[in-house]
Amino acid sequence: MREATNERQLPAPGAGTNGLAWHGASLWSVEGVGPIHKINPETGEVLLTLTPPFPGGAGIEWDGEHLWYNSIWQQTFYKLTIPELEIVTTFSSPGEGPHGLAWNGEHLWSVDMNTSRFIKQCPETGEILTELKTPGGRAHGLAWDGEALWNADTNDHVIYRIHPESGDVIDAVSCPNEPHGLTWDGTALWYGEDKAQKIYRLRISE
Repeated sequence: MREATNERQLPAPGAGTNGLAWHGASLWSVEGVGPIHKINPETGEVLLTLTPPFPGGAGIEWDGEHLWYNSIWQQTFYKLTIPELEIVTTFSSPGEGPHGLAWNGEHLWSVDMNTSRFIKQCPETGEILTELKTPGGRAHGLAWDGEALWNADTNDHVIYRIHPESGDVIDAVSCPNEPHGLTWDGTALWYGEDKAQKIYRLRISE
């Protein structure tokens, strides 16, 4: 297993961060109670705060045009316009414990904590296309790096790299803190530590 260190630290706005997404040159962070924050990743400055009318945010993702948001309280996925928060698409979550979201350029991936599954769905209908078993004890944040999934496990303090077809673990990184939300900025991983209300950019050893 590879080691990792935190190369940048930002304060999480509000009550902490339960989900993260990368958008161009900005970070999105969602609090568990619902508010969504757009953050400058260099300074931590909050650029925009939005409050969706459906609280219980557990995962968030940017698909290039819209923001995806899932609510564990509502057990529903929402595709939203920004900044209006108009609902473009919505469907029920495929499990009772929806958390991290990832976009692979065509499909929406999520992780269900309660049933320990990675789930690939059609973003228009919610049809389940693939289901894979999670490797850790409490799968949370999810990210897509262009070829594979990354999954943050809060119990194991490990971030796993997952083959999207077989579900095999193809890499594993020991995390310095308890990771919750997770995202990929094109070259590196970011994760949120909810209890400490911090967001970190991760440096992974060769």
